Amino acid sequence: MRVVVVLLAATAVGTLVSAASASPHDVNVSNVTLNVATYPLQGDDVLLKAAGLDKTPYKVKYQDLSSGGLQTQAVNSGVADIGRGSGVANALVAAAGPIHFFSVATLKISTYQQDTIVLKSSGITSVAQLKGQKVAYVPNTTPQYFLLKQLQAAGLSWSDITPVPLDTSTGLAALLSGSVAAFATFGNVNTALTEGATVLADGGPYLKGRLGALQGTYNAYAADLKNPGKEAAIADFIARVNTAFAWTRSHATQWAAILAKNTSQPQATVLANFEGSEKAANSWVGANTAEAISNEQDYGNAFLQTGVITSPVDAASTFSNKLSGQIAADEAAYQKKYPSYFAKPSWLTAT
Repeated sequence: MRVVVVLLAATAVGTLVSAASASPHDVNVSNVTLNVATYPLQGDDVLLKAAGLDKTPYKVKYQDLSSGGLQTQAVNSGVADIGRGSGVANALVAAAGPIHFFSVATLKISTYQQDTIVLKSSGITSVAQLKGQKVAYVPNTTPQYFLLKQLQAAGLSWSDITPVPLDTSTGLAALLSGSVAAFATFGNVNTALTEGATVLADGGPYLKGRLGALQGTYNAYAADLKNPGKEAAIADFIARVNTAFAWTRSHATQWAAILAKNTSQPQATVLANFEGSEKAANSWVGANTAEAISNEQDYGNAFLQTGVITSPVDAASTFSNKLSGQIAADEAAYQKKYPSYFAKPSWLTAT
């Protein structure tokens, strides 16, 4: 079942905790309903179904939300039990406070298609030329951070541009119509290139941080970490996602066909993009890492220093290791159950 949500406000304060959780095999989860925020057309629902991992012992309801910022807000409000968030989104939501979510798992994905783009016909060839211009960006997620860093590298500040917060589709339309001079975006860069855009600046180098990949998290609604059934379901769901990530690499052509159909792109293009992305950094989600916390603190510090936010961020307070042990155990069990999924294909191991 899929629903579209309106975000509501919620309040709470997070603290870093560590403890064990129970697996769905030890807890009766048949009455649990997990509300999962996911990306449209290529999110966790599509991923788990493709890998044959969508038959869960608990119920799952998916909510389409197009950015990590929206998913973090949905979890923070209690509208969703879990969702993906970028470290950037988490830092910005935490700064706005109060918070009611915990990052319970670290996500690593490629920085592919995280760029600031302009029209080829614009004559803009450097970030410095954006001074005084309207620049669109996807708010509360990775583009807001890498655009800030790109401006700094060019000797500019946030106040030197007119920032225009837009979602991915609206921002691209604004760029193509000439309403904005540039657009900091993610995921739809290749589409933009076919419609007359060109990459002005790569956001990837600013996002790799200590993980060497784009750092994200799976966030959980704080109250769920007091519910054994929800805890067990969340840990199992995350382990299924990691197993499905492995499946996409060992079934790249099949996965590309699904994405191509869902997104109306040529399968060959999708396959090439997917393989290039996975070569740069294998998609992975698992127990929290210290590097993820440090990265998120860096994001918060950067936004504070430049005046984008006015309240300091305590990144560690938004992380919880309560499910780390169970996530690791569940992932090990799935790897044992589906060893063929985790076999590295020739295209990934080729030099």
